[in-house]
Amino acid sequence: MNKLPNYALVLSNDLQDPDEMLALTEVVAPHVDAVKIGVASSMVPGSGVLAKAMAHLGERPGGAALFADYKVADIGHKGKDGWQGTNAKIVGQLAQDGAEYITCHTFPGISSIEECVDVAHENGAQVLTLPGMTGAGCGLFFGMPIGDEQLNHMVRELEDYGEWRNDILYTRLTRTDTITEAILVISDYFGVDGFIGPANNPEVLESYRKFTKKTIWSPGFGRQEKTLTMGEQIERWAKIVGPNSAMIVGSSIYKADDPVEAAIEIRELRDKVIADAKL
Repeated sequence: MNKLPNYALVLSNDLQDPDEMLALTEVVAPHVDAVKIGVASSMVPGSGVLAKAMAHLGERPGGAALFADYKVADIGHKGKDGWQGTNAKIVGQLAQDGAEYITCHTFPGISSIEECVDVAHENGAQVLTLPGMTGAGCGLFFGMPIGDEQLNHMVRELEDYGEWRNDILYTRLTRTDTITEAILVISDYFGVDGFIGPANNPEVLESYRKFTKKTIWSPGFGRQEKTLTMGEQIERWAKIVGPNSAMIVGSSIYKADDPVEAAIEIRELRDKVIADAKL
């Protein structure tokens, strides 16, 4: 696994037509650090399309990494021969198809995220999880407050799982106020490699940084930001998340008249902002 550079630029390739998606990947890949491909872009042709995308990304190091944004959220099960749940099958296949980074949800439970992490690492991939979402109404669960009753429930679940190893996790959980914060703490403890956090919500990013030092990959650049220029948004984001993070850019590249030129301009703008701000 090759580490991405600081403040990495990731293309969110959300084109649903497989041929268009692969064509965009081919021409933009030399100018970005990774390409994110989600379920909507690979559902019809199947995950095998990721292997085709890999052919356009070049050999690592030097080439762009493949980021499978599948938001895996299924069953984790450990048998006598190791992890055998649905998550293991999905993550294992994605990694075999070339994905170096895979999004997996933590909310289905401890075995779910632990299976994702272990299987990903066994296959040379890394797991990014989602402490929250940004759609309307997502706070219904992610923003749910944590009180003594909820904390005691989490402790019992962890004890039943057999993973209550020391007081560190308990101490960290007592400092959480919402489900999102609990997901950050638990995911961090069970070995996820990073988190997804919105670039256009600095308050959320700041709250993430209170609970983890791991990498934060941020969508929300460009068209989702109405009050700041791209450069201003990059500077604000970079100052919060630090160098061990990545900026995910979608429509500002793939909807541009010239996606290659757009990717080059954003990369150069990022480099200038980071240099001028002495970050």
